[in-house]
Amino acid sequence: MRLLLLSVLLPLFAGCAGTPRITAIHDPLYRAENHSSTITARATETRDGIAEITIEAVVGELTACSGSGFSLPSLIPCRTGASATGVVCTFANVKTEVACSLPLGLTDRRLVTYRATARTARRSASSPSVTYAGGAPLTQARIAFPFGTITVPWETARPVIWRTDAPSSATDRGDKIDWGFVPDADMPTYRAFTDDLQPMVLPLFYTDTNSFSTWTRVWKDVFNVWAGPTGGDGEGCTRTFAAPASTVRAAFDGTAILHRNAFRDCASISLGGGAGTAQTNLADAPWVLLHEAGHFLFGLGDEYVGGGNSSISDPKNVVGSKGSCESTSTTFGLPTSQCVQIGSSGTWRNDDGQDTTMEDRTLSSDWRTLSSKALGNHLSKCINGACY
Repeated sequence: MRLLLLSVLLPLFAGCAGTPRITAIHDPLYRAENHSSTITARATETRDGIAEITIEAVVGELTACSGSGFSLPSLIPCRTGASATGVVCTFANVKTEVACSLPLGLTDRRLVTYRATARTARRSASSPSVTYAGGAPLTQARIAFPFGTITVPWETARPVIWRTDAPSSATDRGDKIDWGFVPDADMPTYRAFTDDLQPMVLPLFYTDTNSFSTWTRVWKDVFNVWAGPTGGDGEGCTRTFAAPASTVRAAFDGTAILHRNAFRDCASISLGGGAGTAQTNLADAPWVLLHEAGHFLFGLGDEYVGGGNSSISDPKNVVGSKGSCESTSTTFGLPTSQCVQIGSSGTWRNDDGQDTTMEDRTLSSDWRTLSSKALGNHLSKCINGACY
């Protein structure tokens, strides 16, 4: 009921006459070296027009949150030495889209939080707060003991899009899906990894117009996106993690290993803690990434012949018999006549004849039938404060 009410109210709020629409994003999304970062906000309102866009940012040093007693520091970063900056852009009540940008020079271990606000003559609206990292990452931390303080090698998760205005290990992330990315051993440099990360993430959450990414674009605020250090290695369905990636990925709900060498991508069937691979130089790389995430974030099974036709999602999108498919379909209001066997595998799914992301490798696919119901149930858990 809560999910249904939310889905009904969101379009009503979005269409409130005179309320500006505003989005904000930083570019590049993540770079582990000194660089220029630009936060850009875009707003539109067709009745009164946009009079002003304000971008507010807080910039400080990324640190490892200290643990209590003699415990290790947190894998989630904190910030110290914060200072505020911002920009105000004014417009003559422009009724078409306008943009405002805030450039920042990021040095070692920077942690930035920003929010943008658009105003008309009568109303205002703000984008959700986002925190991101930049510059050379943290590589060591201090642990205090009664006899003194020692310095140990230590790395944190590196926020790419962390939806919070209070970066800390104490920040509640239960209502978010923490999606982590690490470079494969074949990546020539870490910069190559971060360069490849951006065109994988942006289409899924912001820029794509194909139906396969509709769900993630609509529900992007449910996701935190993180980068991790080196140590991941994938080849086919074999994945290994060495330090420091093996340590840092404990902060993620699922981890994608990004690679350039050609092999068939694969993922674990998991509901938290799983991993998969995604090749970044494919023409449909974001689709492949999302398909694999269907496995390791949501427990969905392949629905095509010859795939891994097993599932642990709720409900399972792939089941072991026709009877199970029919009873599950009835429970979730789907026609039992759509239950079909996947080749001669002995496993079954509900098929409405449309392109679905767990079966059809096409940008026109979407989450359909039982896969759609499973993602809806998972989203409901997030809204209730516990994605996993």
